[in-house]
Amino acid sequence: MALALAVGGGWWAARATLEPQTESAEAAAPDVVWAEATSSSVGRSLPLSTTLRQPARTVASNAVGGVVLSTSPGEVTQGDTIYVVAGTPVRVVQGEVPFYRDLARRTKGEDVAQLQQALIDLDYLEAQEPDGDFGWRTEQAVKDWQDDLGLDDTGTIPLGRLVAVDRLPTVVQLGESIVRGATLGGGEEAVLAPTGEQHFVLVVTQDQARMIPAEATVEVTWQDQVWEAVISSSEQDEFGNTEFTLAAPDGGPVCADACGTLPGDAQVTLRSEIVIVPEISGTAVPAAAVHTRADGSAYVITEAGETEVTVRGSGGGVAIVDGIEVGTRVQALAGAAGSPAPAPAPAPGDEATTTEG
Repeated sequence: MALALAVGGGWWAARATLEPQTESAEAAAPDVVWAEATSSSVGRSLPLSTTLRQPARTVASNAVGGVVLSTSPGEVTQGDTIYVVAGTPVRVVQGEVPFYRDLARRTKGEDVAQLQQALIDLDYLEAQEPDGDFGWRTEQAVKDWQDDLGLDDTGTIPLGRLVAVDRLPTVVQLGESIVRGATLGGGEEAVLAPTGEQHFVLVVTQDQARMIPAEATVEVTWQDQVWEAVISSSEQDEFGNTEFTLAAPDGGPVCADACGTLPGDAQVTLRSEIVIVPEISGTAVPAAAVHTRADGSAYVITEAGETEVTVRGSGGGVAIVDGIEVGTRVQALAGAAGSPAPAPAPAPGDEATTTEG
């Protein structure tokens, strides 16, 4: 009896150990899903703001005494009033030579030519070009201008009534002393105008700076214009932030030949994007569908079998590949390590989509 029991127990153990476990093996096999290759793109960019800094310099001192009645800093053009002292308006005129004397009949010079150009622009003087000679026609034009402004039509321009700025229109600032209600005695710093220098600076935190490679491209946008820039230098400011100075790829100004379209404010904020990984477009498949051979070549499994591909870029669980057409069905393992599970193959009539990186 003992022998019979031993033989029976051995037979049962052999069946339990050696017979194929069909149901368990099938349960452990990974699921295979199909996805359709689509047209998509991958890349990575960081949206930030670029600051345009435009230094200003003093272009005129005040030469009118009295109480400041009003101020009008900001964008100005030919003949605009920028402040009023004791009922006397001070106006801007385009020119590179500061006004330094009274302008009246028989005076000659570049300052007279600047006055004449303003009178021509404002339709008070009929002439093709200024000649720099304050004659009777210029005197009459000045009187007409004064009359329209409600001023005494003396035909002369006393010192302090005009301020010359290099270019118009532009944005001017007033000195700290030129405020409404202040009493001026003359000599105060009165008007500051942009020097024409333009510095494009990107200020980022330390964490953001670590994400930006030195060779990154920056796309700077102003209205409907987009300029490509690169990082030319960097330094830390007093708050520990990193300041990247930007330039055009050829080393010139970021705004190229369109710098005149930018506002003349001391600081202008511009929308920009730092391209950390350049965008790549093409045929997209789930990253889990791409396999690598021992020799480093890549392939996907299509309905026709293994198909060799070239991976041009990847991100967000999507790979951009060459070697297959959009619409090709590729095989992927659900829940593959390191990649999100690809979407199931679409039913006939449905469109497959991929996520853009």
